[in-house]
Amino acid sequence: MMRNRAQFSRRTFLGLAGFGIASAGLLARPALAQALCSDLPAPLQRASGTWQLSFHDDFTDNGGFDRRWMKVNDSGGETKSVRVPGNVAISGAGLSLKLGRNTGKLSDKRPFTGGYIRTRDFRQCYGYFECEMKIANEPGVNNAFWLTSVQESEGSTRFELDVAEAKYPNLVQVTARRWLPDRQVLSKTYRPRLKLADAFHRYGMFWSKDRFQFFFDDRKIYEVTNAFAHTPAQLLFSNAVASFAGKDDGDVDGAATSVRSIRVFQNREWQDVPLWRCS
Repeated sequence: MMRNRAQFSRRTFLGLAGFGIASAGLLARPALAQALCSDLPAPLQRASGTWQLSFHDDFTDNGGFDRRWMKVNDSGGETKSVRVPGNVAISGAGLSLKLGRNTGKLSDKRPFTGGYIRTRDFRQCYGYFECEMKIANEPGVNNAFWLTSVQESEGSTRFELDVAEAKYPNLVQVTARRWLPDRQVLSKTYRPRLKLADAFHRYGMFWSKDRFQFFFDDRKIYEVTNAFAHTPAQLLFSNAVASFAGKDDGDVDGAATSVRSIRVFQNREWQDVPLWRCS
């Protein structure tokens, strides 16, 4: 959801460094997955390989949150919002990216505020990425879980992977986007027959050397060839009032995007992959 440039919980973390990832065939291979954790996501249960949890957070630990994530100040992009650290809240219920009225600078051009976080140190190339998210109960808001390449390792290819850009009441847009050296957009819009703001839903992406697969509540909604995303990426959550998310009603005070958990897995059997690291 990069219109401009800008782990685990206290309960669970497995970070085994030193092996990499480069893909073999995706979820089409018939062999069942093996797991190094007891709770493997449904899409990986149908995949081959040995999977381990590399990053997990349930957003209930303030101290751990500050070690794993950075709150981002952002006033750019094609939105009507500025994203400010004060709109990011952690509680027993998880992560809340609050929405509100901008009373400060740029209020004429950007009358709303939102929240925005990114991983401080964690990077991973390829794997399975999943969150449980409930979108804001407001029209005109983009609720996003996404990944971007990072300057220290991206070389000449800058990319963005939108696991979900979810919009009220029931629109899910998934995208693999190359920004540099030239632009390429691979995207699909999916409309489930339910209201996304009424409950938490799972948004997932399987990323390998040669394919992307996107999931909503464990159902595959889009599959496409990966021809450009081959370096480690950081993880991001954000929300914003934006014209591309539909028409807003002018008042988003009290609304929020809620995230209950995030999990990232990697396949131990993939080799020759750019290194990943975690805090």
